[in-house]
Amino acid sequence: MRPVKDPFRTADAVRLLPASSQIKVLHAGAALSPDMESEALAKTKSNPRYSWLGELPRWKTLRLLAGSRLLALTSQMEGGANVVSEALACSIPVISSRISGSIGLLGEDYPGYFPVGDTQALADLLHRLETDQSFYLSLKAWCHRRKEIVSPDREKQSWECLLQKISARTTQIE
Repeated sequence: MRPVKDPFRTADAVRLLPASSQIKVLHAGAALSPDMESEALAKTKSNPRYSWLGELPRWKTLRLLAGSRLLALTSQMEGGANVVSEALACSIPVISSRISGSIGLLGEDYPGYFPVGDTQALADLLHRLETDQSFYLSLKAWCHRRKEIVSPDREKQSWECLLQKISARTTQIE
């Protein structure tokens, strides 16, 4: 947890949801400062919809993600979060602050964005996802279609193509 990740935005947003909401936030990740750890522990204690799990081994984090209904990325800026790629690989819908890295992974027209730092907009989006099944399914389908961009086969093919181009240019120079 670092300030640029805006790690408590979702915890704050779920406080704005109606009492009838069933949304629960499970937050995995190491606290990189004592202040962040204190805040995470305090929010876990005071917010029944939020639980900070701390740092988990990668396999547990991936299992948690694969069993989730949604990933929320609240970063203020990021170059393309690995967790978004992992969510796509699992066909898990994503909601994200509208930042360049997420736009690169999810597409310009993805309907699951909210403005950076806008807690109310995030809460509204969470509420819509919980109450509008067709909207939730549309995000899920979108993310499933984007799964191809993170497939190991595609990555392997891209590397092979790049290496062939480099090899061809090297041969031309000699």
